[in-house]
Amino acid sequence: MEANLVTKEEFIAKVEELIANGDGPFSIAVADVDNFENINKIYGYPIGDEVIKKLLSVFRQNLSGIDLITRHGDELNILLVKKGSERSFMEMEEIRRYLSDNTFNLSYKDKTENVYITVSCGIASYPRDSKNPIELFRVADSAMFRAKKLGKNKVCLSEVESMVLKSSYFTKTQVDRLAELSKETEKTEAFLLREALDDLFKKHSK
Repeated sequence: MEANLVTKEEFIAKVEELIANGDGPFSIAVADVDNFENINKIYGYPIGDEVIKKLLSVFRQNLSGIDLITRHGDELNILLVKKGSERSFMEMEEIRRYLSDNTFNLSYKDKTENVYITVSCGIASYPRDSKNPIELFRVADSAMFRAKKLGKNKVCLSEVESMVLKSSYFTKTQVDRLAELSKETEKTEAFLLREALDDLFKKHSK
């Protein structure tokens, strides 16, 4: 299931509901397109709109059916339900890397451009960072601006934390095929691997 696209009002109402029910952990991520003004200048505003549509598609494909996304200009706000800071960081980092590793053919009318898109992302988590919705947004925004300041195309938590990601070893053919499948399905390689692991567990569960 894809993440749901909602209005800003619906998004805030859900955040307030989760806090009122003490239903954590959850995280808010703010993802902003890097150099969006340049994209509009180089390719034109219609292709700029296609960039946002592509981003929405990629984020929705790679998040859970209970997660919510709302758009504000060239910025996306994402509500990651039942996900603390570490899980949220990993999911946003997978999407950031997928975008950074690819270019996308985007079309408007008879014009097609091959566009490189990156995002800077900040994350705030309840209850760790705040129990107040306005403050959570402020903390996530602040982390996003820190990602921009550090050179863009980065994911930052509300404070500096080191994440240790597990490494696995695959054959070159497997890695190449996985990269192709990732591009075709608009799903990150890590998302596809998790799907495959789930299928494996089902197959061998007694």
